[in-house]
Amino acid sequence: MRFPRMRAASLALCLLLSSASVASASSIKDGDTCNPAGAIFKQGKTTFVCKQVGTKVVWKAKASVVIPKDTFKMPRVIGMNLQLAQDLLQSLGSYIMDQTDAAGLARWQIIDSNWKVCRQSPAAGKIVPQSVTVTLASVKLAEACP
Repeated sequence: MRFPRMRAASLALCLLLSSASVASASSIKDGDTCNPAGAIFKQGKTTFVCKQVGTKVVWKAKASVVIPKDTFKMPRVIGMNLQLAQDLLQSLGSYIMDQTDAAGLARWQIIDSNWKVCRQSPAAGKIVPQSVTVTLASVKLAEACP
């Protein structure tokens, strides 16, 4: 009969200790020590990243980027299939696109899935309005980008 009581007491102790560690983990401050480097922790609206700073490994608050309404962050679509690149842009709210032949042969991209993107404008990473014209220069899948 003692064995089940001992097991229950052990379980209660484990739960108590695990909840104490969660409570301490939820109050991270910039500069607190952490492990392992590269770990990410979200606390409210702040994201902390565990980084190596000198000889210490500490939490650093990561600046959050607020993307204004009716804008999107331009993804890198170079090397992608033209059709998939267009689908991605449309999923971000960008519907105004221009397509050009990157080889300079003035060919029309009639079947977009047979082409790959070589250049893009605007550049990847820029925050742009959904009303901006995105230009994708592409070549046929078997061709190399100039």
